[in-house]
Amino acid sequence: MLLVTDPGVAATGAPDEIADSLRAASIETVVFADSRVEPTDQSLEAAISFARSAGPFDVIVAVGGGSAIDTAKAVNLLTTNDGELLDYVNAPVGQGRAPEKQLLPLIAVPTTTGTGSESTTICVLDVVSQHVKTGISHARLRPTLAVVDPELTVTQPAGVTAASGLDILCHALESTRPVRSSRTNASRPTSGCRTAAPTRSPTCGPRRP
Repeated sequence: MLLVTDPGVAATGAPDEIADSLRAASIETVVFADSRVEPTDQSLEAAISFARSAGPFDVIVAVGGGSAIDTAKAVNLLTTNDGELLDYVNAPVGQGRAPEKQLLPLIAVPTTTGTGSESTTICVLDVVSQHVKTGISHARLRPTLAVVDPELTVTQPAGVTAASGLDILCHALESTRPVRSSRTNASRPTSGCRTAAPTRSPTCGPRRP
């Protein structure tokens, strides 16, 4: 089993506790603790290289925020399928290639509340050479299982809590501003954030008479 996390989460000791419990159950576990906050193509390639040399693995576990989970998604994709990272990055930045082979089971253990990466089909990254933020998107990237324990977020720094809240708000606002949309989408209310159709001007908070 490969456990993917980042240095900040690793410093809390939680990933080591998880790894030790797995080893106690006779499950051989390797820890990769160098996921980069806001992954880049370079950081993902480093994680993929580590996993390819340390593997093969039967299962991948991601412990951390969206960056650790997205790193695990990229590792899962590129240790089960041929090619290189940019082959799978969305066009026109990459080739937009779809995975041909089944991925490994991926268990996501989120420690923040903002990204929702434990339930999405997207891996977000910065391609440094092109100065662009993009992603890889495919249904097979979605984690097999998400273990959501609110207690893991209790001790996170106040700044992370605030950033996670803003992340949720930004995702909600972004969902009301697609480049292509229909009047049906424009008029559909959402939880916490709604859209005033047909202008698609986002409004948040309780509905007023």
